[in-house]
Amino acid sequence: MTEFVYLHGFASGPSSKKASAFKNKFKEIGVSLITPDLEGGNFENMTLTSQVNIVLDLLDQFQCKKVCLIGSSMGGYLATLVAQRRVEVKATYLMAPGFNFLERWMRSLKLDCYDETCWDPKIQIFHYRYDETKYIRTDIFKDAKNWKSLGLKREVPSRIVHGTHDEVVPIDESKKFISRRPWCSLKELDSDHGLLSHLEWIVDDCMAFFKRLGILSTE
Repeated sequence: MTEFVYLHGFASGPSSKKASAFKNKFKEIGVSLITPDLEGGNFENMTLTSQVNIVLDLLDQFQCKKVCLIGSSMGGYLATLVAQRRVEVKATYLMAPGFNFLERWMRSLKLDCYDETCWDPKIQIFHYRYDETKYIRTDIFKDAKNWKSLGLKREVPSRIVHGTHDEVVPIDESKKFISRRPWCSLKELDSDHGLLSHLEWIVDDCMAFFKRLGILSTE
């Protein structure tokens, strides 16, 4: 038996449009899809480590030894991090994964990665789940430094879909990632970061990916 887990993106949630589309499709074929809340009820103090720990705690509850992770944006990056730590993760399906998280945010906020004294304790982020602006502590970036050196060398079959018009996570991040990892593949889509214009196709592509690996039966 294989467990399937969906990891939502930053400032999103387990009931997002993409998460719901995947959950409905899995339900159609009689397969459970688990969608944990990666914020743990505490968005302001959320870090990469806190999110990874939520996923690891979830994996510890499974009786099986096979897990597949589906991740969107930051959830895609988290899926990749978790897959390095746990051998039971057999494959990942990643949508516009948030690789190079720390450097991208440093550029966006015009912050010096090595001078934390210039960082405000908190920054404002528009949270799509609540449709309002929320605060998050910049400790998330301090914590991200601890993950930056993780080699991501474990050969986990991974399928990436990424929009060519993505202004949040440039598609070059995914191109660089697969260039050094022949066990990963990339499909470029004529879409933006949300990928909602291709959502139905993406869900079907994910199913086909897991089926090719012999992990999922859609019969």
